Amino acid sequence: MIDFHIHSSFSDGDQSPQKIMEVALRRKLSAIAITDHCDITGRFMYLRDVSKPRPLSEYIAEVRNLPPVDSLQVFLGIEISDFSANTPPPRRFSELDFILVETFPAQTPMQPVYNPIEKAIQLKREMPIPVGLAHPTIQHIEQYIEEIEKNNLFIELNMDKLIANPREQQSILQKTAEILHSAPKVKLSIGSDAHIIFIIGAVKPLWDFIIRHEFLDRLILLSVDM
Repeated sequence: MIDFHIHSSFSDGDQSPQKIMEVALRRKLSAIAITDHCDITGRFMYLRDVSKPRPLSEYIAEVRNLPPVDSLQVFLGIEISDFSANTPPPRRFSELDFILVETFPAQTPMQPVYNPIEKAIQLKREMPIPVGLAHPTIQHIEQYIEEIEKNNLFIELNMDKLIANPREQQSILQKTAEILHSAPKVKLSIGSDAHIIFIIGAVKPLWDFIIRHEFLDRLILLSVDM
């Protein structure tokens, strides 16, 4: 089982990358990704304290230098939540494994509203790594599936955002499967969007969904024998 959306203490998570890795091992995950909030310049956002954001270079180094473990792959991503700076992404973004574009950004005077699909398409044209939409709703997926497939974006599946009403879980998952079967080139990811230790790895219904519909070969970064 994998969890490709976990926040660390580099943004608004409550654990260090090292601690997240230890938790993932205890919970028998086979792959995880650290995906902290930042803006388009690479500045980390939503910090839990008033300290100055640590640099992107430190983030990359800390995650890449985690001790290797045969039973767990650790990937490195970011979740871009602010595009207000009129600047191209830093070149160091290309050292990441993938980029998520926040589909539910905070709306404040300092953070103008943006169109997630447009920003994801623009990033994909500029970056050599996978770019996807973070935790879209079923409405987002249905509305944008043609553009997602056309522009080689991936979709992250997340229970909280995908299943707004738990009583509709089965019907929404079935509808999601139908949409994804209609767009066979679209790659996928699954993530808990964990900000606290207890949520890391909370993706079992989505993992079962991936297995049931034979979508393993559509997961980003992984081989089909996971």
